[in-house]
Amino acid sequence: MNYLNAFASVNKMNTNEILAQRFYRFFKYTRNVALIAFIVFFILNAINTGNSILYWICYGCLMVSIVGAMQSVLLYVLSKYYKKR
Repeated sequence: MNYLNAFASVNKMNTNEILAQRFYRFFKYTRNVALIAFIVFFILNAINTGNSILYWICYGCLMVSIVGAMQSVLLYVLSKYYKKR
């Protein structure tokens, strides 16, 4: 018996509901990380005047925000899928 099934049997919850809740909680976390990285990207990009280090920090923030946005969308879709099952 794996952890999710043991947890579901104790709390009388379906395994799919537990997965949906976990995906949704992690979706909220990745959404916030993506938004913060995007805001930092805009601020650093506005004050960057050709500095190489700030360019790479901006590039990293942009990549984190893009990956975080894609991951949060995927987690949201997965949470809705498991909630309906």
